[in-house]
Amino acid sequence: MTPTSTLTSAVDKNLITTSALHAGACAVAALFSGAGLSSALALLLSDLAPGNQPSASNAASGFELLWQFVLLLTALPFSGQLRLGVESVGGFSLTGGSGLTLGLWPLASLAFVLAVSLATAYGLERRGADRGRRGRLGAAAVSSGTFAVLLLCVAAPGLRLDTPGAAATVTALSPALAPVAFTSIFLSGWLGRSLAARGRPGRAPQTPLPGSRSRELRLLGAELGIYTATLAVAGSLLGIIAMILGVAQSESPLTSVPVLLAAAPHLALTTLILGHLGAIAVSIPFGPSTVASVFSPELPYAWLALLPVVAATVASAVLIGVGRPETRFPQWSSLWRLPAAALLVWTILTSMLLPVVLTGSASALGFSLGDLTISVRPSFWTPALFAIWALAVELLAWALPPRLRIIAPRLHSRTVSLLARLDRERAPAADGSETRPPLIAQPTASTPPAWTARQLGAPARRRLRRAGAALAIAAIIIAATATAVTAVNGHRGAIAEARRYVQAIADGNASLAGELVDPNIESAQRQYVSDEMLAAATERITVLDIVELETATTPAADGWLTPSTPAAVGSGRETKNVQVTYRLGGTTETAVLVAERVDNEFLVLEHWRILTPLVFASAVGTSHAMDLTIGAVTVTPGPVDSRTWEGSQPVSWVQFDAYPAIYPVTGTISEFYSTSNQPVRVGTIADDHVATRNVVYTPTEALQSAVESAVTAKIDECASSTAAAPVGCPFSTYASGANRSVNWSIATYPTVTVSDTSDSFEIEGGLATYISAGESGRTTKGSDTIWEQGTFTIDGEKVTVEFR
Repeated sequence: MTPTSTLTSAVDKNLITTSALHAGACAVAALFSGAGLSSALALLLSDLAPGNQPSASNAASGFELLWQFVLLLTALPFSGQLRLGVESVGGFSLTGGSGLTLGLWPLASLAFVLAVSLATAYGLERRGADRGRRGRLGAAAVSSGTFAVLLLCVAAPGLRLDTPGAAATVTALSPALAPVAFTSIFLSGWLGRSLAARGRPGRAPQTPLPGSRSRELRLLGAELGIYTATLAVAGSLLGIIAMILGVAQSESPLTSVPVLLAAAPHLALTTLILGHLGAIAVSIPFGPSTVASVFSPELPYAWLALLPVVAATVASAVLIGVGRPETRFPQWSSLWRLPAAALLVWTILTSMLLPVVLTGSASALGFSLGDLTISVRPSFWTPALFAIWALAVELLAWALPPRLRIIAPRLHSRTVSLLARLDRERAPAADGSETRPPLIAQPTASTPPAWTARQLGAPARRRLRRAGAALAIAAIIIAATATAVTAVNGHRGAIAEARRYVQAIADGNASLAGELVDPNIESAQRQYVSDEMLAAATERITVLDIVELETATTPAADGWLTPSTPAAVGSGRETKNVQVTYRLGGTTETAVLVAERVDNEFLVLEHWRILTPLVFASAVGTSHAMDLTIGAVTVTPGPVDSRTWEGSQPVSWVQFDAYPAIYPVTGTISEFYSTSNQPVRVGTIADDHVATRNVVYTPTEALQSAVESAVTAKIDECASSTAAAPVGCPFSTYASGANRSVNWSIATYPTVTVSDTSDSFEIEGGLATYISAGESGRTTKGSDTIWEQGTFTIDGEKVTVEFR
């Protein structure tokens, strides 16, 4: 064996060994990430269904199922989807032929595996011999191919659940599994090996030709790296804040932490999109699609995400700009490169990695039952938005460094020093040539150093002073605007809107109260919530205090004396419970209103609306079914019911809905009745505030005389009849034979007693005599007592009676 063949054999063995170690480390990392995802999901499911705990008899099968589930989630970060199929006996497929597919890329698990791949490749390359660029490419290809084959073997079995009458299969196999696994491990492994080989002692540098496309690509990569790094810092900060808020608002913080850690990259990228004034579109079947942005009422403080994004944009622009030579105009020929790179990167992120999509269909016996699509994805114009922000970075990189050098030369020099420390590309060769294009533009005879201060003339100093004054004025205007917006929003919040609504009721302005909050009552009842109704009130509420409640209150039990409006149904927007305390009739009462935040006005001004109207159900009782007036509304009660909870006091109730107040109640004014009126108190009903009867009618002597006169006239009318039993009369007799006439006469008129509680009367003590003559001429004499009950009707000053 020759020395050359021995060396080749050793290199081949080293290549195989390092590739196997690299693939094995990646496989272990993927398995570990799958176990982490399984644990997070198990904690989430146990929190949602705490009672579903496996029994000891199913421990073995449960372990096998858990292992299959871990393997399934091991392949998920590289396949990007889970497909579920459910079939039952008889060919009924719940998920159709294509299955139910969940499109999801666990970016945290993917990033963990790629980090392990990069670190492992770096360590293996540093400890081994330098095999050159082709050798590194070969090693990366072998390890990535091995890893892709291992993942295919892991994902192929899938997961099957058999239950009586049905079976479910879950698989992570997808067309993207092998390509994504191979490409990701290949790129991370090649990058790690290249980084390790770059610092290897004695390595001959490879100098690209000046002005070549390679130099331009390296400079673009360096600038894109600076921009990406600053955005990564801003996104990490926003993601951490989002995770803290998620844990703080979660009912089970210990359960939410693993889930939030698994979703950390999605949270960071989502908040970064919102901070760039982007939007997240949520599509739900059988419902309208919603878009969440920093201006959405559901995210009241999301606009704060704009601050780190602006800071990252300015910082990246300064870092990029100090490394470029100063020019009078932007370099239009290269201005498009960074926006194009940002457009490409975010197109891949928003179209492939960030969306969470659940799609599928249901079918039975070959017939489709419908399609299902649920998606949460960035809006389609998000990549273009990031390209615009990248264009702003390019323009700021041209505009800011010269002005920063003049205004703050020390900060400018520190920025140049920082960029110099970040510049890892400048490594001089033995002959003094540069092996990599520097990040900082080098001074030449025609181009002065970018960071060298120069004397300013008088015109330049005047322009500088004017620019500084303009900036100071702009900063003052921005600060004053922010302060004014904050102050205005303080008067436009939920409490302010509730105070405006309740104060309108207290001032008697029912029209304004109805515009702010619909009373949510029937049309026939709206006359009770009018300006005239509140104006007629003897006492309206006095607002004492309005505070925001931290927790939701339990609605009162339904009843006809409870508030007429049910609890508001949540709409997914931010809601607050506002407690209103007011005084009415010497008593303090409280009511809870639900406020909902709606779309901002002019983008920054908060706008709230009250969902639950301050309207209460009440009732007025009367002793007689006669017209009465409640406040400013005249109504006719229904028939008097004697079978009521008042016992021996018959009553007729009039139910209505009105704003809280004390309203006068008056009965019909007549010479026949004297009335006793009690006001009705509308509000939080208490037993001591409910009147037995608000209107009680007491008959007068005039009514007694009128009823007696009407009874006498009615009896005289009956006496004029020749029938044995006059219809509707209080006396009668029996007469046999046809054509027999009876002559009636009143010997004694009865005594009339008028009821105090109703429109009825009773007669007794009267006597009617009669003489009856038949065809034979024989006469018969007799009498009948007059005793009967009846009712009377009052029409103006006329009283009519009817006998029962």
